[in-house]
Amino acid sequence: MKQILPQPIKFLRYSCVAFGLYITTSAASLGQNQPFADSTRFAADTVQFTYKPYELSAADFNKGLVTSVEPAIIGRFDGLRVVSGGGAPGTGAEMVLRSGTSLFGNNSPLVIIDGVLLDFFSHSLHASNLSWLNPNDIAAVSLLKDASATALYGGAAANGVLVITTKSGNAGDKIRLQYNATGAVSSLRKRADIFSADEFRILIRERYPNQQHLLGEHNTDWQDEIYRTGFGLANNLNVSGAMGPVPYRVSVGQLKQDGILKTSGYKRNTLAVNLQPSLFQKHLTFNLSMHNTRQELQLADERAIPAVMAFDPTQPVHADNKYGGYFAHTRPDGSLLSSQINPVSLLEQMENSDEIKTLSGQAHVQYRLHFLPAFTANYRYAYFKSDSDYSSSWPLDMASRPSSHIDLIKHALESETKHSEVFITLDQLLPAWSSKLNLKVGALKTYQENLSQYEESQRSSILYTRAQNRQLISENLSYYGSFGYTLFDRYTLSASFRNLSDSRYKEDVFRHQSKAVSIGWDIVKERFLANSEFIALLNLRANLGSFSRLDEPGRFRSIGWSPVQGSPTPGGSNWYVFPGPSNEIKLEKTLQKSLGVEFALFQNKILGSINYFQNKSSDLLIPFRLPYGSGNGLRHLSVGDLTASGLETALHYTIYQKGIAFLKLGAHATFIRNEVGSIGDATKKYTYSDSDYGLALVEGKPAQVFDLYQHLYDGDGKPIQGGYDKSEYGYALKYAMGTNQPKVYYGISSNGGYRKWEMSLLVRGSARQQVYNQADAKRSWLYANDKYPSLSNATRSYLENGFISSHLESSHFLEDASFLRLEYVQFGYNVGKLLGNKVNLKVNATVQNAFILTKYSGQDPEVSNGIDRGQYPQPRTFSLGLNLSI
Repeated sequence: MKQILPQPIKFLRYSCVAFGLYITTSAASLGQNQPFADSTRFAADTVQFTYKPYELSAADFNKGLVTSVEPAIIGRFDGLRVVSGGGAPGTGAEMVLRSGTSLFGNNSPLVIIDGVLLDFFSHSLHASNLSWLNPNDIAAVSLLKDASATALYGGAAANGVLVITTKSGNAGDKIRLQYNATGAVSSLRKRADIFSADEFRILIRERYPNQQHLLGEHNTDWQDEIYRTGFGLANNLNVSGAMGPVPYRVSVGQLKQDGILKTSGYKRNTLAVNLQPSLFQKHLTFNLSMHNTRQELQLADERAIPAVMAFDPTQPVHADNKYGGYFAHTRPDGSLLSSQINPVSLLEQMENSDEIKTLSGQAHVQYRLHFLPAFTANYRYAYFKSDSDYSSSWPLDMASRPSSHIDLIKHALESETKHSEVFITLDQLLPAWSSKLNLKVGALKTYQENLSQYEESQRSSILYTRAQNRQLISENLSYYGSFGYTLFDRYTLSASFRNLSDSRYKEDVFRHQSKAVSIGWDIVKERFLANSEFIALLNLRANLGSFSRLDEPGRFRSIGWSPVQGSPTPGGSNWYVFPGPSNEIKLEKTLQKSLGVEFALFQNKILGSINYFQNKSSDLLIPFRLPYGSGNGLRHLSVGDLTASGLETALHYTIYQKGIAFLKLGAHATFIRNEVGSIGDATKKYTYSDSDYGLALVEGKPAQVFDLYQHLYDGDGKPIQGGYDKSEYGYALKYAMGTNQPKVYYGISSNGGYRKWEMSLLVRGSARQQVYNQADAKRSWLYANDKYPSLSNATRSYLENGFISSHLESSHFLEDASFLRLEYVQFGYNVGKLLGNKVNLKVNATVQNAFILTKYSGQDPEVSNGIDRGQYPQPRTFSLGLNLSI
């Protein structure tokens, strides 16, 4: 049963959820106006006796101009690491729980929105999978981590479940109108550390005087040329209430955001409708919802970011030439030097855009028996459709264009999903033994069709056209159930399972399965603690779960497609298991164990939780590249093993709470260790593809270590040009070192108020991970002679190392990427009632990404794969907001 706290401390629910703890003040607080026993809410309830889902309400989301789910929750849940894909507007983020359970499969939590499972398939090449959902329409986000809660959703939930509940109207409410707006200004937080034009001239004249004739006469700050101040504006309007027995909510949202990299931008328009009619004294209830979104992304060519580190600052942006009027380096015979790219040309001559249309809706019908109200029968139909149209074009006279006749690329992605689900629930109190029984049984059928259409062409001729269509059609059927029982209001037992068959796999051996069991003990209700004034809450829980799945390897996703000639037709493409004999391909299996305790001390003034977990994954799928000319380019083997274990802690402390003032502090931290157990008998080290050089899997090491040459240093500690540790035969040796995955990540939150003033902030960070600074490795050298008809700039690290050539796989550029970031700080003021007490006004001011404390020399230490190629920097943002309610 849910933990019920005394009435005087109702404020606890609103302060604790922000720090990873969930304590409810009443049995109805999970959704008193949500009569539906949907699968996600039931999963939380069946394990509520021993596990309280970590929930973040909309009021506790991160502040400022927050445009999607990921930035709204980053740094708020212990165990969940969210890393942005960069600072471009609308970009996605990587979410990983407890370092993941697979080496090449999906490691993100399963996302469930209002009871509907969201597929992992990418609905756009450039936007987040969740960017279509307006954060203003979200009521709460919960994170399920323990196996007893997640096993209900199958193997896809091995990495946790992110449950998103959208807003709805409340029964009996009068009409209510709300409007909120946020205006923001963004700028570059940190510039790349490169030489200015005058500094560059001095270097060339001092060190390469014979080449100073190549210097130009201009002083061009290429960073000023590609970066700008970005402006953003978000408007949201919603009306809610109830028309008789029909609660409703309708909202519209509009967002326009400029990127700090010139030519980049993002627009989004959203419409959300929710109706919850009921009949027969709420024994028959309906939940009808719809979300319609249109997104437009203007995509800047991010190659301009590393290009500014190399391009000669003494040359102009524009020139009178045959390359569209943009300066370009040429050889003495006039031919183009393609190795150096004018950064402004990349931004202004390239036109890249992506338009995404998304439609999501569901109808959920629930009947609660008159003679047994604890029993419900449910049916849900859900529909999701997404269309993405990407286009990239450039003039044929562009200096940095691809070396072909192609000047137009189009890529369309279409995704359509249909869900049909039936389930029954029983939630029965048994007073005789102070017990409670929860049961749930259901079935879900899903049909999904994904289509990819790719075309390259020359706009002025039909002779240069190449197209490829790919289609994936799948159907799956799953059966699931859960059981929960509480005895004497303090001993609990729960179990859950799911069995899923997928039409993409032609053998029944690939049926996905999950199952888990949990036990709990509410110790504080024992007689020896019944009258304790020191301990208000003490719950102990233990979980054991098993998950199996077969995921498409993310790094080689395209191999799962089957080509379709012309227009796709139903059944025209079947996608089966990956290449290789069936005895080489197995389900990926994960065994999860956890043990946790939750406590409240000093009359709930101190709240906390400690959780130990261990995940052991086996038969992990690894793609091996075959020798050239041997047919299939990849062979997949189920030979990988991965173990992860760690400790999660969360603590909340009410420092002061009295009258018109309060101050609260919260913190959470995750300590984690993972190790690759095996990658097969044929090799002890697995090197990633060329695009990810520098990363490897090594037995006995953490997942994704760096595979680099060990650089040697002279007696003064200066790196030696070309100096690497070598074998007895004179070959440079590579070693496994570092890892791109932190061993510790944490968040520190605080909120306080005095009278009408409020303040909140979030500081987050991670420690003991490394980033390979490839951007610096490419430009930390300087050399010029008669063979070089042009000059290239360098980073200031050249003054320390003196390199005359690049060292692209040197350990010298592997840096400590530990950091502490002030994610946001906000000050707010409640103006109060206006216009005859009809309107309430609140205003706020926010700074996002104010500063970072780190030893990393690059622009930002947070890089999703640990290799910094010069990613789109995350901007510093100042915003003003207002909220009007009538």
